[in-house]
Amino acid sequence: EEEEDDEAKAKAAEGERRGLKRLRDEKDEHGRAFHEFREEANNSRSKSPLPPEEEPPEGEEDESLVILDTYTSDLQFRASRDRYGGQPLFPERFPGLWAGARGTHGVTHGRVCFQAKVSQNLPGKEGSSEVPLLRVGWSVDFSHSQLGEDEFSYGFDGRGLKVENGKFEEFGESFGENDVIGCFADFEAAELVELSFSKNGRGLGAAFRVPKALLGARALLPHVLCKGCAVELNFGQRAEPPAPVPDGFVFIHAVPAPERVRTPPGPRSAEECEVLLMVGLPGSGKTQWAQKHSQENRDKRYNILGTERVLHQLRTRGPEPEELDAKSRELLTQQAAQCLSKLVQIAPRARRNFILDQCNVYNSGQRRKLSAFKGFSRKVVVIVPPEPEWQQRLEQRRQAEGDDVPDSVMLEMK
Repeated sequence: EEEEDDEAKAKAAEGERRGLKRLRDEKDEHGRAFHEFREEANNSRSKSPLPPEEEPPEGEEDESLVILDTYTSDLQFRASRDRYGGQPLFPERFPGLWAGARGTHGVTHGRVCFQAKVSQNLPGKEGSSEVPLLRVGWSVDFSHSQLGEDEFSYGFDGRGLKVENGKFEEFGESFGENDVIGCFADFEAAELVELSFSKNGRGLGAAFRVPKALLGARALLPHVLCKGCAVELNFGQRAEPPAPVPDGFVFIHAVPAPERVRTPPGPRSAEECEVLLMVGLPGSGKTQWAQKHSQENRDKRYNILGTERVLHQLRTRGPEPEELDAKSRELLTQQAAQCLSKLVQIAPRARRNFILDQCNVYNSGQRRKLSAFKGFSRKVVVIVPPEPEWQQRLEQRRQAEGDDVPDSVMLEMK
């Protein structure tokens, strides 16, 4: 079986070279499945698993503390040991990669605040045009880690923008390294929750007024999202705040524990975790299945590791839609595939449930990935749609993204 696998990989590599050359003659860009395949082919040639990146040990939590939640954070968010700060992983290799995290506790009433400081801009990739940015604010449990880009998620962005449900508008002023941003949630009004911000102790006014009827019983949790910078948080654990706060507001750590809302803690051991390995050709419906399964099992809080999600986290959105030229789109897609490989590599260190949303067509690659998840419940999900449906899905992808994979490579994947 190993010999057959090696022979298939050699043929695939040769097919890739032939197909890549022919494709370059015809067009200048490739879709995400092409780059997924290239990464998979490269990684499958490795004979043993690469050592995972080191991460701070999670340890036992003191439930009385409000800290950053490493269970619901982005996998690429490296929390500090005290969990009062953090930064993105891989800032030099992937300087445009956003990483977000929420607090362990939220609030539903009172006048509550916390503070966030851009403690350091991280060294980036030489020649990169990416600018370090922090976005800070409030969101509800189960909202997207990209703060402000879905419902019930409210962010203040370092470019002097506020963002809610993906809509960016000018607000306040820009901020960056060493600035302290105050985040205030005022539930005292009868019908609205007012969310306001300050910069270095100076009030910037109300950014959002959220109808209580829409928010319902959902708690608002502190939320930070950063790229290319490190952030420090003050939930009230400091003897003196780094900047003054208005009278009448209390830090979230000072809210009595019974009045705070704790998000469910994560699994205590790898034996309580599950990893699902998707297997299927490009266009077979793996991502659709993974998203549907995740929605139907929300209590498991699956982390879907797929190129589509990473692509979203490598883009910096703003008031105007960003149009990428063919070369930029190609580089971004290639970066996303490489970044995904790194995330899959470090995933076994985290006590979470995962869905690995890649093609995973090599037997050796399947074994290599799953063997790293020692102790996890490990399952393989194979997606094989009827041929007419698959051809239709492929055509839809070609129209949206271009020819993903050369025919010769697709045959080898089969």
